[in-house]
Amino acid sequence: MQRFANKVALVTGASTGIGLETIKRIRAEGGTVFAAHRRGVLEIEGVPSIALDVTNEEHWERAVSEVVATAGRLDILINNAGVRESGSVEETTLEQWHRLIDTNLTSIFLGCRAAVPAIRNAGGGAIVNVGSITGIRGTENMVAYSASKSGVTSMTSSLALDLARDNIRVNAVCPAAIRTRMVTDWLGAADDVDAAEAAVLAKHPIGRIGRPDEVASVIAFLASDDASFMTGMSIPVDGGRSIR
Repeated sequence: MQRFANKVALVTGASTGIGLETIKRIRAEGGTVFAAHRRGVLEIEGVPSIALDVTNEEHWERAVSEVVATAGRLDILINNAGVRESGSVEETTLEQWHRLIDTNLTSIFLGCRAAVPAIRNAGGGAIVNVGSITGIRGTENMVAYSASKSGVTSMTSSLALDLARDNIRVNAVCPAAIRTRMVTDWLGAADDVDAAEAAVLAKHPIGRIGRPDEVASVIAFLASDDASFMTGMSIPVDGGRSIR
């Protein structure tokens, strides 16, 4: 399939995991992709990299301008960058709260605000936000993370209402545990790694942790014209966790 022929996409959090697999998927289907992440270096031939601190308004404006100056247009924005940290309401510091809200939620606001004019000028397109299953169902000991991801879910539906008139669709994916560096580092920090992983597996009826490419395939679907009658949705990609 060449679902993304003549389409230009900007993907954040692009260096590993879901972001990297999304880039591979869109490129394999004919799209031009710009990879945005803090380090600004991505070793995939033919994929230009942009250094982007997603919490920085000026960085966003510069990134979108660079994409349009280079490729002539922007059709798709994938807001994938994020951080995961645990903590109850009593354990979570104000600094930690702001870090999670800024990185996981404010970054999407800034990204959409910077990208929407360019996507509108291209005749419309798609925005896909990466939320979390915790944005649909709260998770214990993750008060700030859950709040940030719940914000992604509600903001996605509000953006979809605002932007439908511009032929811009906005959807989100909500992964559960995916075998990314974020989850691997979290499991590796446990006192008993095997027990921690067993506890995670028990929450997923499918009985395993997901793969980044499995999330990327849903992102690609939502970003493509195959999902042309879908907007405002937050789709669980969670091995059944949300129905347990």
